[in-house]
Amino acid sequence: MSDSKTIRHIWALDAPTITTDKGVVLLGGGGGAVTLPTPSFLIEHEQGLVLFDSGLASEAAGDPVGAYGSLATMFEMNFPEEYRLDRQIEALGFTTADVRRVVLSHAHFDHTGGLLHFPHAEGFIGAGELRYARTADSHTAGFFRKQDLEAAASIRWHELPAGYDHDMFGDGSITLLSLPGHTPGSLGLQISLPERTLVLTGDAAHLRESIDNTVGMPFDADVLNKLDGLRKLKLLGTRPDTTVWVNHDPRDWATLRSAGKEIGASSLSLCE
Repeated sequence: MSDSKTIRHIWALDAPTITTDKGVVLLGGGGGAVTLPTPSFLIEHEQGLVLFDSGLASEAAGDPVGAYGSLATMFEMNFPEEYRLDRQIEALGFTTADVRRVVLSHAHFDHTGGLLHFPHAEGFIGAGELRYARTADSHTAGFFRKQDLEAAASIRWHELPAGYDHDMFGDGSITLLSLPGHTPGSLGLQISLPERTLVLTGDAAHLRESIDNTVGMPFDADVLNKLDGLRKLKLLGTRPDTTVWVNHDPRDWATLRSAGKEIGASSLSLCE
């Protein structure tokens, strides 16, 4: 359980996975397969629920090929029925209508699949992200899903300007981090607890090695900004009270979630 007076709970929800060649997510990392979680994080703040990313599409649960076609085999999706985002939120005692704010790290298909559940929510996204998604170059267009962008059109978005970090509630508990590079509007999220700060990277880094070695991936939109983002994450990780969680990294996922899906300052400290 969270120890914050304003943050009541943080949950790292059960995540479907995708398996691909490591070289797809790390420059020079080819030659072997890596299985990556595609997570969503639910935060209960005293002013309501905040969702960070929405994972894969709920209709893909149990039948990824039916929803994603060849993309599901290209990335070898594993999506059990019980991992549906809406059902997990309900299992925690809420409804999707209780989610008042959605933060989207970026608009790739493995982060936008659940947006259709939240047309009522306030959305937070990096500047230029949706424009980029709708007009992407041919070599990156396959990472964006038409149905998800249509669902995104129903949400009232607030755009975070590049280079600006935004304190969502004005109490220091949840801060949107500007990390452009992987896509023009890539964001991370900083969650501050009294004894621990958690930084969620989104896809500003796919693997821990990306930060350690300041290495991007082949499909980054802006290499120079991506490298600056990796340096920013590395610098944040030098603070003695901070845990940087690389959201797709399977080792981070196994370690930081070892005590269960509910995340708190004490469980994060145990993983240092």
